[in-house]
Amino acid sequence: MKRIIIDIPPYINKIEYENLKISAGSLPFSGGCTSEMDKRVETVLSISGSNRTELEAVLDHYKHEPQKLKAAKFLIANMRYHHSFYSLRNPRQHPLLDSLTRAADSLFYHSVYVATDSFHNGNIQKLIDSVRTGFRKQNDVRVSEQSVKTFWKEDYDFNWITAKQLINHIDHVFEWRKQIDGIRRLSVEDFYEYILPYRSIPDYSLIDFSDVHSAFMGKYLTDINKDSVQEAIRRYNFVIYQLRKFFPLYPYGEEVGYQELFFNGFHDCIPIASYGVSILRACGIPTAVEFNACYRQFQGRHYHGVVLDKNGNWLAFNPESSIPTSDNSSFETKDILNIYRFMFSEQKDTPFFLEKNGEYIPELFDSPFLKDVTSHLLKTVPLTLSYQETGNNNLAYLAAFNSGVSSGIIPVTWGKINRMEHNVTFSSVIPDRFYFPVYYSPFGKSFSFGEPFYLNKEGKIEKPHTGRKINDVTLLRKFPMKQGLVNKAIKLIGTVVLASNKPGFNPCDTVGVITDTLHPYFQDIKLGMNKGPYQYYQIKTTNEYPHAALSELEFITDIRYGYKNTIPASSLPIFSPADTLVGNKFEVRLMDEPLEQIKWKAEYDGNPQTSPEPYPTIHFMLREPQFVTKVRMMPLNADNGIVVGNQYELLYWDNGEWKKILSQQAKCNYITVGVPFGSLLWLRNLTKGKEELPFYVDDNGQQRFIYML
Repeated sequence: MKRIIIDIPPYINKIEYENLKISAGSLPFSGGCTSEMDKRVETVLSISGSNRTELEAVLDHYKHEPQKLKAAKFLIANMRYHHSFYSLRNPRQHPLLDSLTRAADSLFYHSVYVATDSFHNGNIQKLIDSVRTGFRKQNDVRVSEQSVKTFWKEDYDFNWITAKQLINHIDHVFEWRKQIDGIRRLSVEDFYEYILPYRSIPDYSLIDFSDVHSAFMGKYLTDINKDSVQEAIRRYNFVIYQLRKFFPLYPYGEEVGYQELFFNGFHDCIPIASYGVSILRACGIPTAVEFNACYRQFQGRHYHGVVLDKNGNWLAFNPESSIPTSDNSSFETKDILNIYRFMFSEQKDTPFFLEKNGEYIPELFDSPFLKDVTSHLLKTVPLTLSYQETGNNNLAYLAAFNSGVSSGIIPVTWGKINRMEHNVTFSSVIPDRFYFPVYYSPFGKSFSFGEPFYLNKEGKIEKPHTGRKINDVTLLRKFPMKQGLVNKAIKLIGTVVLASNKPGFNPCDTVGVITDTLHPYFQDIKLGMNKGPYQYYQIKTTNEYPHAALSELEFITDIRYGYKNTIPASSLPIFSPADTLVGNKFEVRLMDEPLEQIKWKAEYDGNPQTSPEPYPTIHFMLREPQFVTKVRMMPLNADNGIVVGNQYELLYWDNGEWKKILSQQAKCNYITVGVPFGSLLWLRNLTKGKEELPFYVDDNGQQRFIYML
C-alpha cells in the first residue's frame, strides 16, 4: 500500500503560522477566534493556486448558513499540511469491480433485510451462505478479468479538492447531525475532529468521501441505536466479515478504495483502520485512528480505532475484528509504547511546530496532526532528566529499542529542553519500559544525553547492574526464552514413548519418558530396548496436557544394525569449546517413510516454531520390527538461539548509536567475543528471524536481557 511521508514544499513556511500565535487546534467557536481562523483560511487560499476558486465557492455557498460556514472554514484552514495520493473516482477506473461489488452488496443486503427482515433471524446465515456460494460460482474468475486503472495523483488537499466534493461532504455530515442525538450532544470540538473530517489518516491515499461511505454502510445501521457504539461497530464488523466471503483473494496491485475491504487476504491494519473509521464517521459514529509508536520487545506498530461513547469515554477497538468494551480490558496494551491519535486540525504542541528552525524531527513525529493520548489506555508519568548538551535544539526524545529499523531505536515521546534549568521534561512516559535518552543533530544523527535506563512500574529510574569483570563472553541467544513456551515444555514432563508390535498398542511397553524440562534445542531421550525390537512406536502426552508441543523429532538407531531405511541424524548442539566436536559416529536416523514424503508434518519440517500441538500423540510406524535407541527431540520454541550457519552481527551502544563489534557466521551454537566492559549489547541474526533484544553481561558471564534483569 502507498504510504506518504509529509514533506513541506519550500513555498510553505511553518513559521508563518507561528506568528499568528494560534493555540493548538484553534477552532472558530467564538468571535475572538474567528479572525484567526479567517487568517488561516486566507493563508490556505493564497497557496491553492487555480483551485482557489473551488474553495471560495464552498465559502460562498454557505455564506447564509453560519454553522456550515464555520465547518467549511475549519476544513479549509486545516488543509494546509494534508497531503497524499488521491484519485477522482470515475467510471473508467474499475467498471467491472464496481459492478461486482455493487452486486455483492445488493445481494447481501437483500438477504438480510428484504428476505429475512432482520439480522437476528435464525435462518440468516444459511441464506447468506447460499447467496454467497452462487455469487462466487459465477464471479470468482471474473474478478481479475479486467485490470484496475486508478488514476493516481499526489498533492496537497487544497490543490485538488473540489467545491462539489466538499459541499456534498459537509451537507452529508450535517444531515446526520440532524438525525442523531449523539452527534448533537457532542462538543463542537469533538464534532469537528471526529465526525466532520473527510479523511481519518493525514497522509493516507484518499479516494472516497463520506457520501460514498455512507451509501455503502448506512443502510445496514438503520435499525440500531447509534448511541450504542458497541452495537454499531458489531454491525460494521459483521457486514465486512460477510461481504469478504463473496470474493477471492485480493487480485490487484494497488489500492481501489473502500471496496478493498470486500476481499479475502486483505489484512493490513493501516487501511483497515482508515476505511473503518472513515466509514463509521460517515454513518455518524465519532471515531478516530490511533497507533502505537512501537512495541516493547517486538518489531512493527499497530493502527487501531477508538470510539467516543455517550459517557465521553474513548474505547479502543480493531475494525472488523473486535468490539470496544467499557473498560478497554479487551485491548492489549502491556507491550506497547506511546499511543498517538490522528487529528484533522494542527496540533501546536507537536515537534512539527515546537522545533527550532532547521532542527531535525524524527520521521514518526514529522506531522502536525499527532496527539499523544497514551494516558487513555495506559498509566503515564511526567519525567524530568538532566540535559547538559550544547547546541540549539528545542527538543529531546526518549527512544525504545526496535530491531526492525537500521538505527535500532525508535523515538517514542518528546520533551522540551529547558536551557536555563539544564533539563528536559517529558510529560507522558510509560513506566515498565526501557528507554534511550537521545537528541538529534541537524542531519538526523542521534546522540545520547544520558545512559539507557529502565523506568520501573512505580515510575522510578533503575540503572541496570552491569558486569565489570568479564571481557570475553560466550553468547547463546539473541532473545530471551519466552515464558509461555517454557511453560509448554514443562507440561511435557511425563510424556512417554510407547513401543509395540501390535498396531493397536495392545500390549505395549513404556520404553522412554520425559522426566525433565526440555530445553529449546535437540536433546536425546534414551529408550529401553530390552524387549525389542518393535515395529510401532508412539509418543504419548499426559492426560493433563494432551498436546504434542514437540517441534522436531528424530528416531535414532545404531548404524551397526545394518538397517537400510536410515539417513544421517542431526547433530546435538555445541554450547562451548569444552563440548566435544565429534558426535557418535554410529548414530543414524531411522525412517518410516522417505523424508520428502513426511516434511509436511510439523514434527519433521525443520522449523522449531511449528509442532503437532493440537494432537496428543505422534506415531512412528515401521514396516518391520527395528531397534530405536533414542528419540532426539526439540520442544516448540521461537528459534532464538545461535543457529549454525547463520550470519550474526554484534553491536554495542555508544553515545546514541549502535557500533559493530563483529560480524561472523556461527560454526557452533555459541559465539565467543570480547566486549567493552559494562556495555549494552545487541546480537543480530542477519540470516533469519526478527526477535532480538539488547542485553548486558553479568559478572558470571551470563546474558541479562533488558526486561529480564
